[in-house]
Amino acid sequence: MTVVKTIRDRANWLAQVSYVTLNLFFKSKVPNHAAAVAYYALLSLAPLMVLLVYLLNTYLQNYPELSEAFGTLVERAHLQIFSQNPEQIIRAVSSLVGITNGLGILLLLWSSKGLMKSVHNAFAVIFTDSSRRNLILSSLISLMSIPFIFLLLGITVLGDYLLNHFDYAALNLPILGQLLKLFFVSIGLFTPFMGIWSVVFLLYFQMPLIRPEILPTLLYSLLCTLSLYALEAVLTHVVKIDKYITLYGALGDIIFVLIWVYLACILFFMWAEFLYVAGKIDVVALEKIFLDSEDRSKLEFRIEHFLFNRSGRIFEKYGKHCLKGEMIIRQNDDTGSIYFLYSGQVGLYRENHGQEIRMGGLRAGEIFGEMAYLLGERRTATVIAESDCFLFIISPETLESLMGYSSKLSRRIVESLCQRIAKMNKGILAAGFESSTYKHPAFKPEAGAV
Repeated sequence: MTVVKTIRDRANWLAQVSYVTLNLFFKSKVPNHAAAVAYYALLSLAPLMVLLVYLLNTYLQNYPELSEAFGTLVERAHLQIFSQNPEQIIRAVSSLVGITNGLGILLLLWSSKGLMKSVHNAFAVIFTDSSRRNLILSSLISLMSIPFIFLLLGITVLGDYLLNHFDYAALNLPILGQLLKLFFVSIGLFTPFMGIWSVVFLLYFQMPLIRPEILPTLLYSLLCTLSLYALEAVLTHVVKIDKYITLYGALGDIIFVLIWVYLACILFFMWAEFLYVAGKIDVVALEKIFLDSEDRSKLEFRIEHFLFNRSGRIFEKYGKHCLKGEMIIRQNDDTGSIYFLYSGQVGLYRENHGQEIRMGGLRAGEIFGEMAYLLGERRTATVIAESDCFLFIISPETLESLMGYSSKLSRRIVESLCQRIAKMNKGILAAGFESSTYKHPAFKPEAGAV
């Protein structure tokens, strides 16, 4: 039974995070930011490829075996960008260096700055508590990735060279030879994978102003990398680049790369959104429950009611059943918990010369207990359940997160608090269950302070 419950809670958590991720992803228009990143990434790719191929051709021309290994690596590139002979491409690109001269470096610097600015803008939308860091410093960091790319490429080429040119017979140990072959193959496969994973992790971990936890960041950057490889496999088998070349000529390769880079940016930012939502899903769920159906279509309301208002995980973690007559808050207690009345009704009582006088009541959908925490005071009233009820008990830290995440909830709590103080200053107290003119009864000022 425990295993079934755990699986059900995990499935509910995954459904909640996935729904909120997709909802925020498209409402925030993150695909537009992905298009901007893809544009600058392609601009950065051109001068980087020119520089990369030129340097490799220059320093590998005296090592024909390594040049052959590099040509083989380019020829079997997963994206199949180079559909022609790699040696012809190397000679053609090398000749461009004399023409572009320093222009390629300037273009690389400019496109690198635009690339980092676009990533910053996208992360500022996804991680709403982020702000843009120094763009000059970010551009320098992005340029420092060039030696990292050269290192990964060199390791991959070296692994491919050793795989095809190592003298395994000289070992006189067949098993050791097979292990070495497996090791060299793993170098060619896992070096690019680890490189992509490292870059994605650093971006997810370093770019937000408030850094996420390291273990979830490692996990979701890994899932992002696996998704990129899966996308590459799908595109390779589904989209035939020969058709693009036939239709668009030499531009077919560029169009294919453009599609790939844009979809890769979509996946990159979607997993960043998933990382952000996964860390705040409890706060999001509580906000959905507290504000209920505000500003939502019927379809959204049904989906969110199913995902959040029936979430056993959230109800068990934050909820509590109270029987009729049970005391929830005692006057003058020094506690800071905040309560949301999900069902039932409670009464507010104040002690006057040894007698408990009923000052008012609260119905389902109302919040109480926040005034004592926000004003740093003791409890000003006793709250007793007048029927069987269900409460959500929120810690001050969770309330701070809720108010920081939801401007609507924060605004209404502040409005309610101000109106309650104004009523108290005028000496006006609520009596009984009066009808509220507020759209959300949780912010009914006549309920009194607790």
